[in-house]
Amino acid sequence: MPLLSYFITPKGLKEYDPPEFSKKINEPGSKVIDVRTSMEYNHNHIKSASHIPLGTIRNQLSSLDKKDRVFLICATGHRSRAAATILLKNGFVDVSHLKGGMTAWKRFSGPKD
Repeated sequence: MPLLSYFITPKGLKEYDPPEFSKKINEPGSKVIDVRTSMEYNHNHIKSASHIPLGTIRNQLSSLDKKDRVFLICATGHRSRAAATILLKNGFVDVSHLKGGMTAWKRFSGPKD
């Protein structure tokens, strides 16, 4: 994966701050995917999040529904951008991520999932 995909926001990616993200992930048709490592995910994750590490997401594309509203999470927002690039290039049209990742989520004092 090109290093730049971690830092460039791909065209079509929606970015939400924690309060917005908290509301959006509970809407019908939402699929929350945590792309961090197993160790990071097992330590702490949003309850509704599925775990698909960034390194395996290409292999999991067939198990995902391109019609779902996909919400991506990582530690800081970089890996979720890279995952979004993969999804968007493979025909997913409604892809979002949590700005600031779990770091921002932990600071968020609103409702938790």
